[in-house]
Amino acid sequence: MEAREAADLIERLRRTRSVPVLRLLDAAGLDAGPAPVPDPAAVEPYRWLLARVGDGVRLTKSGYLPPALVTETMTGLGWEDRWIGKHNREEHTLPVLLLRDSARRFGLLRTHRGVLLRTVAGRRLTDDPVGLWWHVAERLPLARGEVERDAGLLYLLAVAAGRSRTETLVAECLAALGLVDEVTGRPPEEVDAIALTRDTSAVLDRMGLLEGPRYGEKRPGAGAVQLARAALLGQGAETTSAGPAGAPASGRRDEAVELTVVLRDTEPPVWRRLLVPASLTLRQLHAVLQTAMGWQDAHLHQFEVAGVVYGDVEDLPDPIGDEDTVTVGDAAAVTREFTYEYDFGDGWEHDVRIGERLPAVGPGAPRCLDGARACPAGGLRRPARLRAPARGAGRPGRPRARRAAGVDRRGVRPRGLRRRRHQRAARAVRPAHPAARPRLTAVVPHRVVRRPSRRAG
Repeated sequence: MEAREAADLIERLRRTRSVPVLRLLDAAGLDAGPAPVPDPAAVEPYRWLLARVGDGVRLTKSGYLPPALVTETMTGLGWEDRWIGKHNREEHTLPVLLLRDSARRFGLLRTHRGVLLRTVAGRRLTDDPVGLWWHVAERLPLARGEVERDAGLLYLLAVAAGRSRTETLVAECLAALGLVDEVTGRPPEEVDAIALTRDTSAVLDRMGLLEGPRYGEKRPGAGAVQLARAALLGQGAETTSAGPAGAPASGRRDEAVELTVVLRDTEPPVWRRLLVPASLTLRQLHAVLQTAMGWQDAHLHQFEVAGVVYGDVEDLPDPIGDEDTVTVGDAAAVTREFTYEYDFGDGWEHDVRIGERLPAVGPGAPRCLDGARACPAGGLRRPARLRAPARGAGRPGRPRARRAAGVDRRGVRPRGLRRRRHQRAARAVRPAHPAARPRLTAVVPHRVVRRPSRRAG
C-alpha cells in the first residue's frame, strides 16, 4: 500500500478531533520512533510455498493443489492443529487455500494452463526473506475496494499501536470518518469491521504474528507491530532513517517525469498529460493510468519498454519483467516512448511518451495536468460491441443507436472527460470537504463504496 494513502487517511482521522482516534494515532507512533525491523522468520510460510512450487506444480482438474502437496504443506509448516479434517484436499483445508490465494494477490504466484508457477517477483524473493517481508508489507492491506482499503489501513494502525480488540477500534474510526450504513443509517458495527479486515488479519494470523487462544481474541505480537508499521510507513522509512535528517533515500526520489499518454486508433485522440514521480514503479504507474484514463482495472495489462515486456500476466508461458523493480525513471533512462496495453481482448494500446523531467513533484502524488475525451465505450471499429441501446433505437451500428449509447461512430464519447468520475477518483486521495460525509452504501461489507452525502444546510 502506498505510504501516501496511509498519510491521507491519518490526516482525515486527525481532522475528526475524536479523542479515542487521536489517542490511537499517538499510540501508533508513526511520526516518530525507530524504523520498522524486518522479521525474515515471519514470511516462512510464503517462502516455503514458493520453494515447493519451484518450476511449477500441476493443479487438479478443479484447479486445486494436489492432495499430497496439501498434506505436505500442513505438515511442513506445522499447521496440523490449525484445521480439522484429513488435510488432503485444498478446498477443505482453509489455511492452505488462503495461503495460496494471498500469495497470488501479493503477486508471488500465477497460474498458466493448469500449472501453478512463481512470478518473476516470486522467483527473485524465494531466497531473499528480508525482501519477501518488505514485499508483503508494502502490499498490505489486502482490499478490493475503497472502504475495505480504509478499514484495512485502520486495522494496521490499531496493530501498530499494539491494541487488542482491533475490530472495535476499526468500527469506531470508520464511524468517526462519517461512514454509515446506507440502508439503516447506523454507524458501522464490529461485525462490519471483521468482514472488511478479514483478508488482512488472516495474513498476520498465517504468519504467526497474532498471539492468543486458537478460537478466542488475539492480540498483535511484536512481529505484527513491526509489519504494520512497515505497511503504513513504506520501505522508504528504513532508508531515510539511516541518512541525514531530511535526506532523500535516493538521488532520483524527488524527481518528476512528465508523461503524455495517447490511446491508439482514436481520432480525435483520447489523451492525458501526467506528472508522476520518477521513483514510481511500473505496477504503480498501471494504477495511475487506470484512474487517469477512466478504466475499471478489470482486465490484464502489460508494459513494453525498450523491447522488454513487463507485467504479471498468467497466460504468457515465457518469463517477463518484474513491474515492481522497474521505475518510470529507469524507463526514461533507456527510451523516450513505451507502450501500455490493457484488456487483451479489446486490446487497448497506449503510447506513453516521456517528456520533461522536473526537479520535484511537490507532495509526491501523481497529477493529471491535462487531457481530452473519455475512454471508448466498446471496441474500436466494432460498433456491434456497444452497450444495448434504448428501446426502439434500432441496430447498434445505426446512428440512432450510437446516440443512445452516448458514443460516436468510432465508439468514442465525444464530449470530453467524464469530470464527475475523475473528481470522484480524486476525492479518494484528497481531503474531502468537512461537510461531505461519506457513506457505506450497502449492508454487505464487500459491496460498500464511499459516497458524499448532501451538505448540511
